[in-house]
Amino acid sequence: MQCTVAREQLLEPVIQTEKTTIKKHTLPVLSCILLEVTDNTLLLSSTNLEVGVRFTVPVEKTTKGMVAVSGSVLAHVISSLPSGTEVVLSSDNGHLIVRSSEGSSKIALHDTEDFPVLPEVEGGKEITLPAKQFRDTINAVVYCASNSTIKPELSSVFVHPDGSTLIAAATDSFRLAEKKTPLKHSIDSEPFLIPSKSTSNLLRILEQVEGDVQVKSNKHQLSITLPNIYITLRLVSGTFPDYTQIIPKEFVSEATMLVFDFERTLRKATAFSDQFNQTTITISPKEKKFIAHTKNDSVGETTDTLAAAITGKDLVISFNQKYLLDSLHSITSDSITIQFGGQSQPALIRPVGNDGFLYLVMPMNR
Repeated sequence: MQCTVAREQLLEPVIQTEKTTIKKHTLPVLSCILLEVTDNTLLLSSTNLEVGVRFTVPVEKTTKGMVAVSGSVLAHVISSLPSGTEVVLSSDNGHLIVRSSEGSSKIALHDTEDFPVLPEVEGGKEITLPAKQFRDTINAVVYCASNSTIKPELSSVFVHPDGSTLIAAATDSFRLAEKKTPLKHSIDSEPFLIPSKSTSNLLRILEQVEGDVQVKSNKHQLSITLPNIYITLRLVSGTFPDYTQIIPKEFVSEATMLVFDFERTLRKATAFSDQFNQTTITISPKEKKFIAHTKNDSVGETTDTLAAAITGKDLVISFNQKYLLDSLHSITSDSITIQFGGQSQPALIRPVGNDGFLYLVMPMNR
């Protein structure tokens, strides 16, 4: 195997594939990047058995062949080369030789026969949409997925194409986020569940690309195809709860305020929060006051009165302030409206002037 390639064309594919390897596994080849040279093309592949990626890089002066080498070692070698370097990769006598004008490195080869084949999605429907919209829709909700694997459907992101809208939702049963992204054209696909632990790999790669992606799924597998990049993910088998049934439609109080003010208050509260991250909110429409209070007996307490437009009834209710703060990361509007269902009832947070995002959070009972 041999090829010549510019360091800049090789670096990012090596870095991204290395991050999808498994550092310690009973199957050592899972810590490797598979390199395959065909006609003027270098394919770099890796997998952690949940996510698989393949990058296609144009190369010159090729000799066909396939090798597997430690991903971390290869990434370190290529990253260490100066910009503008021409890199020659060749296999010889059980090693991958990495040559440049700076010198050469020899990396031990692993057996390619043990490297898993990246699956192709059989059947299913394919949809095409902008990479940024797909990425932003998932990113807006994934933090609400459960960290527990007891109920795999709750440790997943539910993606539901619906006509000309892409919908994503996630919940850990204490809070729920839903993002609706309008598309320029109608799409037709079955809903699917992406494991939240797999989204970090997916979002990291999509962050680097522009243009459209082709998304295809069946009951077990999802594939995402871009120019020169192929990603495959194992999906969760299960049924996502019908969360639309728990979104309240009636409220006892409502407050509208600037995101900046609310975020600043919550960030300050983190220094005073107890082990439960409890912040108590007092709403007084008559006095036109929205008060946030956080107390920790071993640290102290903090109280803020926020400027807000308030309607409804007086209310004192507590929330996990981390959950409240998390919701603001998905909001680009200047203002939010918080609608309160009453004691022991969830609150609903929405950006003002944008119906595409909602965040449901349960109160604390302490």
